[in-house]
Amino acid sequence: MPHDPDKADATSTDSPHRRRRPLTRKGRPTLTKDLIAQAMLDLAGVHGFRTVTMRLLAEHLGVTVRALYNYVDDRSEIVARAVQLFTEQWPAPRPEPEDWERSICEYGAALRAVYRRYPRALLVSLDEQIDDLAIGQDRLVHTDAFLGMLRTIGLDIAEAQIVHRDLALRVFAFVLLVDYRQDQGEPVMQHTPVPGLWLQAHPGLAVPHLREAVAAAPLMTVDEAFERTMHGLIVTVRDLLATAQHMR
Repeated sequence: MPHDPDKADATSTDSPHRRRRPLTRKGRPTLTKDLIAQAMLDLAGVHGFRTVTMRLLAEHLGVTVRALYNYVDDRSEIVARAVQLFTEQWPAPRPEPEDWERSICEYGAALRAVYRRYPRALLVSLDEQIDDLAIGQDRLVHTDAFLGMLRTIGLDIAEAQIVHRDLALRVFAFVLLVDYRQDQGEPVMQHTPVPGLWLQAHPGLAVPHLREAVAAAPLMTVDEAFERTMHGLIVTVRDLLATAQHMR
């Protein structure tokens, strides 16, 4: 078994006031593998998986590191289960080919809601080595249903994959670059192509379009910006359908 750098903490000498058993008194939940994995997911959603050590996890749960190893073999087991818990929340699309534009927008909004709960966890593939078996079957079934709707409205399988990939990229990027920062208190929608101070430092520079853009901000709310993002995807699907009809 690979060496787990956090496991050294399990054999360290804890002070008496910090050594305590899993939380079981006064109706508080018993420590379980799923409770530990959910805590991992919650922390990773804010800070990223790479920063969540066994010590940080134990402190968050109010137990010792030793207590965690009563339920799991190593940190990788917790990460794998946390990924499973994440994918189990994957939303089911409501495919309605006769109203496919609304179906796509609703699916995008549902994905956004799940991603937004754990934004930094979206980078798990960059932070961790994940066994493909950690992915729940709903993740597959729901994706298949979405592809099926796209096939029903007239896209071939290659085009359906293009739309699915485009949807994933749009929602993924929006949550990480806009929602996450907005939720952290950053006024994202007030951002402009360049900071206003840059223009003030060059008052005589002929950049009228930049000055107009800075003066006009903010142009929309975060939710309006997401609607624009999804509208761009709808335009892509319309173009693919029009091209397919023209080729027939």
